[in-house]
Amino acid sequence: MIKRLLAALSLLAAVAGCDAAWLPRTVITVDPDALAEVRSVGRVVTRTFVDPMYERTVQVIEVLVVDMRATGFLEALDLARTRLERLGWSEVGSTDVSVQMESSRWEGTTTTLDSVEELDALGARLEPTAGEALRADPKKWANYIVVSLSSVNESVHE
Repeated sequence: MIKRLLAALSLLAAVAGCDAAWLPRTVITVDPDALAEVRSVGRVVTRTFVDPMYERTVQVIEVLVVDMRATGFLEALDLARTRLERLGWSEVGSTDVSVQMESSRWEGTTTTLDSVEELDALGARLEPTAGEALRADPKKWANYIVVSLSSVNESVHE
């Protein structure tokens, strides 16, 4: 997905000219090893991303829907937090239904654990088959968690 984004941006630069002020100069992505580590805490049901642009920087936010094989959302949230803590992540903030964590191995990389209801707030779009599965069995999806990962200084491409 990142390669497609970079290819599209390169094509736009070629068509519009190298001096296009609206083209991003920097794309920030999550380190693939950090993503793999977070994926390991449960069964990833689907993966997507959002890529907001601020000034001339695109920050790619990885979004995972994860089945923790729990009997409810709060149990799933607790399992994910515990498993990430064992992998060196530490909690930096939380509410009753959300946990924010940062990595001790990947400086500047953070993750947020939320409910599936937060997909819309993230601006994430599911693949059509995943969206159909959500609509077909919303009670099952209510037990999944949404894990969003972002970085502020890893894997920068200029």
